[in-house]
Amino acid sequence: MSEEFFDREEFVQYFKDETDELLQTVDSSLLQLEKYVDADDIDAEIVNELFRAMHTIKGSAGMLGFTEVQELAHRLESVFDLLRKDRMPLSQQSIDLLFEGCDILTALIRALTGEAIVPEGVDGYMERLESFSSLYETAAAIVAGGAERHEDQGEERLDATTEEIAAFEADVARLLAGSESGKLPAELLATAADAPQPADGAAHPTHQARQEQRRNLSQTIRVDIERLDALLSLVGELVINRTRISDIAATLARSLSDFKDTPACGVIEPLTKDLADSAGLLARTTNEIQEGIMKVRMVPIGQVFERFPRMVRDLSKARKKEVRLEIRGAETDLDKTVVDEIGEPLMHLIRNCVDHGIEEAEERLGLGKPEVGTIRLNAYHEGNQIIIEVGDDGRGINLARVREKGIRQGLVSESDKLTDREIMELIFQPGFSTAEKVTDISGRGVGMDVVKKNIARLKGIFDIDSTEGVGTIFTIKLPLTLAIIQALLVRVGGELYSIPLDSVIESQRVEMSEVRTVHGNEVITLRGAVVPLLRIGEFFGLGTTRDPEKVMIVIVNMQGRQVGIVVDSFQGEQEIVIKPLSDVIGRISGISGATILGNGSISLIIDVHSLVGDAYASGRVARAEYSAV
Repeated sequence: MSEEFFDREEFVQYFKDETDELLQTVDSSLLQLEKYVDADDIDAEIVNELFRAMHTIKGSAGMLGFTEVQELAHRLESVFDLLRKDRMPLSQQSIDLLFEGCDILTALIRALTGEAIVPEGVDGYMERLESFSSLYETAAAIVAGGAERHEDQGEERLDATTEEIAAFEADVARLLAGSESGKLPAELLATAADAPQPADGAAHPTHQARQEQRRNLSQTIRVDIERLDALLSLVGELVINRTRISDIAATLARSLSDFKDTPACGVIEPLTKDLADSAGLLARTTNEIQEGIMKVRMVPIGQVFERFPRMVRDLSKARKKEVRLEIRGAETDLDKTVVDEIGEPLMHLIRNCVDHGIEEAEERLGLGKPEVGTIRLNAYHEGNQIIIEVGDDGRGINLARVREKGIRQGLVSESDKLTDREIMELIFQPGFSTAEKVTDISGRGVGMDVVKKNIARLKGIFDIDSTEGVGTIFTIKLPLTLAIIQALLVRVGGELYSIPLDSVIESQRVEMSEVRTVHGNEVITLRGAVVPLLRIGEFFGLGTTRDPEKVMIVIVNMQGRQVGIVVDSFQGEQEIVIKPLSDVIGRISGISGATILGNGSISLIIDVHSLVGDAYASGRVARAEYSAV
């Protein structure tokens, strides 16, 4: 076939997208199948689903010439066929062998697009799998033959002898034991995927529901995310021009008084009204287009959640713990760009819960807790944000131990008087770990600081709540989208700045007599709470002068702290389109991007989290709220 009509790269990407979904089905079904280990009967539909998924992967790989993927899929398919025909029992060892094969197959497929390296031991695993299948095929043939009557000999063929059965069982045990020595690299654990399994029996969708879901897939099409990004960018331009036209209509309406007694008034007035009506219609249409594009970009966060039950299973086995993962809110929608970025932080949090949070079974029983620890993963909408909670019923955070480790690592001194929240936040320092020994899961002090940085980069808020002996809950608050947001416009030093509205608690005017200075830092008392102030003009070095009578303050929230940002005036709320800063300009502390206003001017967008974080780190507002109490 001509290259002009056959874009192989496009077909490879399509193959990967398709197999990602199929491998997700395989992982999910294997987890369900594991519940039937050593049971008298297994759910035939689960096995059929596994067989169909592997058969599809095998066929697609064969069409594209991916021989190794095709061969492995074929051998896994043969094992599922044995289960389907009831020719082999289901044991924990055979389930582990199948999970291993699924991981290797995933790695092989990702290696095709350069997302992973080809794992070692593929040939050895396929030989074990082939031998495993052959043994059971042979056993099935012996059993079938034993029931046959050979009329020409006038006798019934005998079953296998006790020695043959013992030899067969020894061969199976040897093959299954071989899988334990061929474990995959740790990085494959992080990318292993499977479906949510809440503990209340709603762990997995029914087979009928999954079949319905597949029928619905025929009504959908795949669209490259870059095309959606381009559409969203065009919608952003529409929003900017809509605002500009509305501003022009408002300006004309205000200027009508200048033409009241002139002949031109009779012409300008109806045109002004028509322009205002058209601006209103354009605003409604633009809003509908914007909402439509945003909905197209929204995907269920379950796409991320699906990888964690398998990960928890493998990690808990590695740590010899009994851990159950409960998932809620997997259907909650979130912008695709945010979904792509949130997986790694959640992975670190769940690994932390397994390794540090959940106690060993003996310890839990001694504390009067259930032997099986529980990790809860929950997502839900709250206003224009999505809330994600990761919690466990483990040992909680030992604040005394964290403080002691912080002193030992030089993060704080023994004389520092820290609140419980400040002590908890020490775990987010790079390199900090309370683990007594380094394992393949944790203990190197890498993870929690990455979580905080990644969530801050997504313009999110990260909070932690822990009770020693009861458990810990990590809460992540994220904007539904990172492209178009509501903002409060403020003026500082003659320039307009935009503050994302989801960070704003309130704005108010305060008399200078209400402002106090503590250790060189300005604070106010707001409803009994001490709030430190941060002057934008001074932070950015704009050379602004202080008003001797009043201050205009925007109260924002960061990590549970309230900080008052001092500005010159408020200019109202407006929907803005976020534009990233050019690479030529580079990163500016306290600024996350820019937007174009209706009059064509540019407004810098204040990054509240980095602004306040840098101010605390530099000592400009550090501990003022505590010193003033």
